[in-house]
Amino acid sequence: MKEELTNEMLEVMKKCSFNCTLCDANGVCDKYDWQDTIQTLATALLEERAKPKDDVWENAPDNAGHAWIAYYETGFEETPIKSLGFVRQLPKTRARQIAENIVHGINGKTHSETKDIEYVEGVLKRYAEELEGKE
Repeated sequence: MKEELTNEMLEVMKKCSFNCTLCDANGVCDKYDWQDTIQTLATALLEERAKPKDDVWENAPDNAGHAWIAYYETGFEETPIKSLGFVRQLPKTRARQIAENIVHGINGKTHSETKDIEYVEGVLKRYAEELEGKE
């Protein structure tokens, strides 16, 4: 079954509507019962999780949102032969989430609200610091 679980077949199976007569994965699903299918998918998932990851963010600081990787030919380190840029969305602090909710609740959803959100976020952070100081 492993060779039949291509990315395309998994995409079809992901969108399963239980209308087997029109489904492109019908041949795979008909061959195996649901327990075999679940065991095969779980095994594949565990194998994928066990693989070592060359994650660009593995040793990055928590506040890093951009990374630039460059590949160089040995002996010619001054000119990269390939470079890649990576961007990740940093998790929002609780103060930021609350500030966005407040500003969106007052103004509705707009596009030029960054300063308002930053102002409210700053007020919330100062208030939290004051609360910590009183304990």
